[in-house]
Amino acid sequence: MDIVKIAAIGIITAVCVLILRETKSETAMLVGIVGGCLILLSVVDYFLDIFSVLQGFMDRSGIPGTIYATVFKIIGIGYIADFSAGIVEDTGQKALAEKILFASKIIIMVLSLPILMLLFDTVTAMLP
Repeated sequence: MDIVKIAAIGIITAVCVLILRETKSETAMLVGIVGGCLILLSVVDYFLDIFSVLQGFMDRSGIPGTIYATVFKIIGIGYIADFSAGIVEDTGQKALAEKILFASKIIIMVLSLPILMLLFDTVTAMLP
């Protein structure tokens, strides 16, 4: 069970960070980052499964592939921003973490504009 492995990595990382924080705060921060990266790497196979299922949806739906690519980018930006903002916040830079999240929201909005325009065009074409 992967969740047991992930939970173990998280608990071991947290204990190591607590132990190291008092004596070597820089090392504790790095241990936390490495633990987070290990957890992220342990779920990479799940992302591949998700993408293959979504590829099947794309093939059957007739919706242009560019829309799916944009949605994948938006999802990726959200995950990357959340992960990196969490790391930055763990280092004590909450304001910087909030700016990462704000920037990701702006980028997501810009990426979603073509989809919103296509949706608008589709709805207006259906109106009499």
